[in-house]
Amino acid sequence: RPAGAAALSPAGDCQAYHFSPAARFRVVVLDAYDLSILGRQPDSPRYQESLQLLREKNPNDNLNSPTGLKEPQFVEFNGGFSQAQLDWFNEVLKFSDENQEKVVVMGHLPIHPDASDGVCLAWNYKDALSVIHSHQCVVCFFAGHLHDGGYCLDSHGVHHLTLEGIIETPPDSNAFGTVYVYEDKMILKGRGRISDIVMHF
Repeated sequence: RPAGAAALSPAGDCQAYHFSPAARFRVVVLDAYDLSILGRQPDSPRYQESLQLLREKNPNDNLNSPTGLKEPQFVEFNGGFSQAQLDWFNEVLKFSDENQEKVVVMGHLPIHPDASDGVCLAWNYKDALSVIHSHQCVVCFFAGHLHDGGYCLDSHGVHHLTLEGIIETPPDSNAFGTVYVYEDKMILKGRGRISDIVMHF
């Protein structure tokens, strides 16, 4: 990694990482299920921490039901970002600011309400947004999870693109795209359900 860059990944079993495929351009992949009860042993500390948070926010018998929730994203099929991951993310973006990099962030769960429905957002999406908005370097956040897709350009000039899911795509169609990166923009050339979009920096 470049001298002085933040560690490649946060501590523990978090699956976040970053890399630089070209000069002054960085990709950060966040682990949106760092906090989650999915895929974890019930006796693990992270499972217990996640279940406690989920039960505080969701009193429903069915934890996949958002019925009556003030914050409907607190359902079992979602997850969130630990404070350790958010701190690591902040350090990576600080490095990218100092080195005048453009950063594309990816995570399975959307983090902006205007690029998702309320139910499919990461549990603590506001915390991830706050980290991004405290830096100048992020140009785009790519997400999935919401199979119908979504898009917005937020108040800080960050593009939030939620890509349509292949699982909802008819067998005779497609749902994928290729991103072309330039100095001043990215162009997504979509196939099938994925529309073309130009995202200026």
